[in-house]
Amino acid sequence: MSSSSNSKSPLEDLRHINTDAPEWFNNAFTVERREGWVDCGGTKVHFFSWGNPSNPGIILMHGFMAHARCWAFIAPLLAENYHLAAFDLSGMGDSGWRESYTVLDRVDEAKAVATQLGMTRQNKKPFLVCHSYGGSVGLTAAEKEAELWGGLIVCDMTMLAPDEISDFESYRKKRQQRGVKPHRVSETLEAAKKRFRLAPEQPCENRYLMEYMAYHSLKEVEKGWIWKFDPRILGPDEERSPDWWQSLSNRFADMELPRAVIYGEHSQMFSSKAAKHIRSNSSDNIPMVQINNAYHHIMLDQPLAFSAAIDAVLQGF
Repeated sequence: MSSSSNSKSPLEDLRHINTDAPEWFNNAFTVERREGWVDCGGTKVHFFSWGNPSNPGIILMHGFMAHARCWAFIAPLLAENYHLAAFDLSGMGDSGWRESYTVLDRVDEAKAVATQLGMTRQNKKPFLVCHSYGGSVGLTAAEKEAELWGGLIVCDMTMLAPDEISDFESYRKKRQQRGVKPHRVSETLEAAKKRFRLAPEQPCENRYLMEYMAYHSLKEVEKGWIWKFDPRILGPDEERSPDWWQSLSNRFADMELPRAVIYGEHSQMFSSKAAKHIRSNSSDNIPMVQINNAYHHIMLDQPLAFSAAIDAVLQGF
């Protein structure tokens, strides 16, 4: 079951941005954007799409607690040559909530969106471009059905070398101690926006993008404003074991699918050690593109350089 609509102009996304934005950003929201939903295991998954459906397909995945609109100013820059879709992972953004969440559920969501938009018809193979937590979903999708996808670009995804230490256990203990708590309600939109933080925290000079992301991370309720994401996604993480983080670099190195890494110069998530380990454990020449003057949230730090890097990598696949 699915539905789609063109009734809302993308320009409506720009409400509540009080900082002057550059011309390229405002122009990105004049590019035609389609909106839709697809049912995946009884959960409605929300997505946007851009570009000509006859062009190569790209599925864009966001990071943890984020939403599809982190791609809404990147995708239009690529829409001339590609058919792109960005979707809200279940429990985040405007997608529905589940009783529980697994990486495999979200793999199914990526496939459902690609199928709904015709990206897999006539032996077409869409590409996966995934940021942060979305990278682990994309990696699993590519491992599960390698024949379905044309290639994988992971963007500042945590992949550790064998001798690097993960903070996983400390984070997991904190989540277990905290348990699942309902969102705090802010009485006003401005008060709610002031509570917005990047995770992991980092500086970001592009204030207009911070305001954009903050507004679209919130929803209005009876007594004020709360985050859109399901608070249960912050519950105890029993799916990923302590050695899971180290396993990702070997899994990525061992894949046969065309693949690449894009990462920020000042990334806290992907290191030169991890890059060296992947290169030394793969017979392929895996592109690894560093975006200068960027931290983990590359699309917020250097959006134009990021979109150019994605395009360059895709053309090389």
